[in-house]
Amino acid sequence: MQYVKECLQLLYWIYFKPYTLKRHVQAICPEITNPYADNIFRRSAEARANPQLQRYDDQGWWLAVVVPIAGLYFLGLLIEVTARLTVGTVFRFNWLASSLFLLGWLFGQLVFRVGMRRMSEKTARVLVIVIVFALSVVFLGFQQSIDNLFVRRLFLGVVSSVVVGILGAMGGVTVSRIVAGTALGMSEGSFFCMMDDILFTMSVGVEKAVALGVMNGAVFGMINSMVAKDKVGRTTAGVIAGGITLGVLFSGWKGTAVGVALGVSFNALFLCGTLRLYFWLPELVWTTFLKFAPVRAAHRLSCLPSYYDQLIVLPLPFISGFIAEAYQENQAAARQTIDYLITSTNQQKTAVKAINRIAAEELSRCQTARDIVAIRNQLDWIADQQSAGLSTCLEISQDVAAALEGSSFYRQAQQLDKITQKIARQRNALATASAREATTFGSVLGSWQRILETARRTLREQAAQSDEIPQVYLAGPALDPNKAGPLFKGRRDLFRQIETLTLSTQHPTLVMHGGRRSGKTSTLNYLPKWLPSDILPLLIDGQSLATTSTLRGFAEEFTEQIIRSARKVHSLKLPVLESVTPSDDPFVTLRRWIDAVEQAVPDKTLLLCLDEFERLDEIVIATGSRAPLNFLRHLIQHRDRWTLLFTGALTPEELPAYWSDYLINCETLRVSYLADADALELIQHPVEDFPDIYPLAVAHAIRDLTGGQPYFTQLLCHELVEQLNKKKEKTVQMDDLEMVLPAVFERGYQVFREFWSVLSEEQQGLLRAVAEEREPNEEERGAASLLVRKEILAQEGEGWVFRVPLLRRWILAGQGSISSCLC
Repeated sequence: MQYVKECLQLLYWIYFKPYTLKRHVQAICPEITNPYADNIFRRSAEARANPQLQRYDDQGWWLAVVVPIAGLYFLGLLIEVTARLTVGTVFRFNWLASSLFLLGWLFGQLVFRVGMRRMSEKTARVLVIVIVFALSVVFLGFQQSIDNLFVRRLFLGVVSSVVVGILGAMGGVTVSRIVAGTALGMSEGSFFCMMDDILFTMSVGVEKAVALGVMNGAVFGMINSMVAKDKVGRTTAGVIAGGITLGVLFSGWKGTAVGVALGVSFNALFLCGTLRLYFWLPELVWTTFLKFAPVRAAHRLSCLPSYYDQLIVLPLPFISGFIAEAYQENQAAARQTIDYLITSTNQQKTAVKAINRIAAEELSRCQTARDIVAIRNQLDWIADQQSAGLSTCLEISQDVAAALEGSSFYRQAQQLDKITQKIARQRNALATASAREATTFGSVLGSWQRILETARRTLREQAAQSDEIPQVYLAGPALDPNKAGPLFKGRRDLFRQIETLTLSTQHPTLVMHGGRRSGKTSTLNYLPKWLPSDILPLLIDGQSLATTSTLRGFAEEFTEQIIRSARKVHSLKLPVLESVTPSDDPFVTLRRWIDAVEQAVPDKTLLLCLDEFERLDEIVIATGSRAPLNFLRHLIQHRDRWTLLFTGALTPEELPAYWSDYLINCETLRVSYLADADALELIQHPVEDFPDIYPLAVAHAIRDLTGGQPYFTQLLCHELVEQLNKKKEKTVQMDDLEMVLPAVFERGYQVFREFWSVLSEEQQGLLRAVAEEREPNEEERGAASLLVRKEILAQEGEGWVFRVPLLRRWILAGQGSISSCLC
């Protein structure tokens, strides 16, 4: 009985629980990765040494023999009864022909099994091929010479069934033998029961064609649902290969009515079998019963159809809701069910729906910023099955956690302000998601945004009541309007000059230059805010362009940066560049793209801003071609709607000689230090509602020490605010300037070193001499004119002074002789 029980359990697993079967087989033999495809006979030596594997193989063989026999006779009875009730006529099931088929199937299984046990696999397969060939020759040679109809049918049934049985056994795959045996035994066996009508008398009727289509379609559809993985693929394959082929074939033999009846019935039953409709209907009824049954949600989980049928093709309602409800009662049981659906069934979509419902309910319960932080830990069990909306919420939860770890109330409020802006962007991005996801997580993000705005206001109030000075100064990268806001000061005259020259009838090429860290890139970033809407600034980073080493790469990077700039700054979608093959000239394609851009924005003047344009020299060297510069010259001379704005640290006179051919009719613009009023505005009022911490004398001292240089002004003020907060004081004193200089030199070390490293030995010698107030030698004096043009030094009588006295203090500090007085 135990052996029979194991066989029945194996049969159940094959048709309903393939994932359980796979784990069972791998526990017996870990090398078997797919029990539906792995050939057990190829492991004959291993099977002899593994009793469990041998037992499994024996059970599979018995099932391959017994199941077709039992299934065929059950199907025969069912068909006769069904035909009588539905068609109204007596359907004669040919038990003799079908039994002959099963006899041949059994004989073929025995032949190959005995052969495999007594000889090698190669020898057994050669023997099988010989037997099949011999039987085929006998069949073709003698079947036409037999006059007796019954004998012909008997001969055909035995020979063909032996061939099919041997070929089915040759697979040597336990599970596949069972599946193939069931399909051939139940379907093809019933096909042979009608051989006298189909192959010999050719008098098949519509009702028998329907019966034949039902028999074949139902069984093959069911088998197909088990062995195929893709639902759409198996359904389409079944309809084309089954219904259409049979319909056309029999239409040619016995007319359209018979062919259509056969094809339609086959298709209908094939689809029902493929979609496992026979099992889905009772599962649907059961699931509906569970929905309205007076049972606790957690208790419903163990009764889900997925635990008994792992191959549910059509969706079942309510299951994701059951899991979400159960999560509130028993989280462990709900998570166990989700894990089972993901790893042991084909119900991954149902699991994802349940996860999203659970997550949405948990996310919507957040009432405070701390709740938003805690939700990330509560949902940390959700890993790979996250939707876009859920991933966004968990990411925001992590951001809020980092924000609330800020060192002060003001910094926490500042970070929360950025997060609320991010939430607004993410809510807009959900417009591309599904309607359900956009509605669910959109409402969650809206609620979170209100919670965080309230938290931000509270933190700002706490910051105002505390002794903390908000740290708003940014000493580092170029200022971004979306982040730095009003921290950018001055440059109004420069913006007006760019606007005037761009809109002039004979607009020149613009070259904007200035010292390092003087605010050139920040000025470009703020251009869109100050220029009129009929000018479209497009920013290109020359440093990024210089990473390309081919002309094709240059063209692609050039266009990609323009497209990205138009989308980010102006919310414009420009056309993409055509695909460029190695044999194409990229600049011909690039000129066509320029035409397309002009058509996309017909009413705008395009201001192409090329930052760090000196890096184009690296492209010229890497490619050995000046084609990129020639293309830019083409834009300058032949594209009236384009104005080029080159930005860099070098003046046109300092560039290589060949640049003179490309900078014809150029207008030079200098990005100098901030005017006194703008520098004082940056120091005293960097942002709105900034506290009054600088006495006027101290503010002027800061301006004098930095010379209005934007980076050094921000750097010095940043360290002064840090010192005030450490000392718990509210006002900067004159002595504080001296105290923070070591911190300023340490924080800005890389910038100071960068400034120093690009100078020649003569220029460095002159700066040391001026810093130490000694007389420079003749070689050092020869470097003065260039340093004056670069605004590092200023002429004063017969000597020179530093435009940024902080640089002098750094030079002296580097030599270990910091003066005790401010300069």
